Amino acid sequence: MKKLIILLCSLILPLMVFADRGEGAQILLRKKNNTGHIEYYIPADMPEVYYDEDNAAIIVVGDGFSSYYDVVIIRESLLQTVISTQISGYGDNIDVSTLPDDGYRIVITTEYNNEYEGYFTIL
Repeated sequence: MKKLIILLCSLILPLMVFADRGEGAQILLRKKNNTGHIEYYIPADMPEVYYDEDNAAIIVVGDGFSSYYDVVIIRESLLQTVISTQISGYGDNIDVSTLPDDGYRIVITTEYNNEYEGYFTIL
């Protein structure tokens, strides 16, 4: 029974991570300032982030637990900040249509000083 559960989880979880939710490709975030222990829960102030290639936008979806998010987008090849903005804790869209093709890192800081980072590529 235990092996069956592990098998099902190994098949279903990857599909859930890459499922198209209609918002674009999900940018997987990790907690940046981790204290060294493994956390098995999603922090309440962690937003969901998507890259919508068709509309050239980053979509940040929050639930209002944090009243705001400070968002910084860094161009990885130059280690240069290209966008720095503050958005509502319920989320917002960030226009990235002017950014050139490259790899980018997004760093999101909540009002509680929790930092989350993820990576995306503009082609």
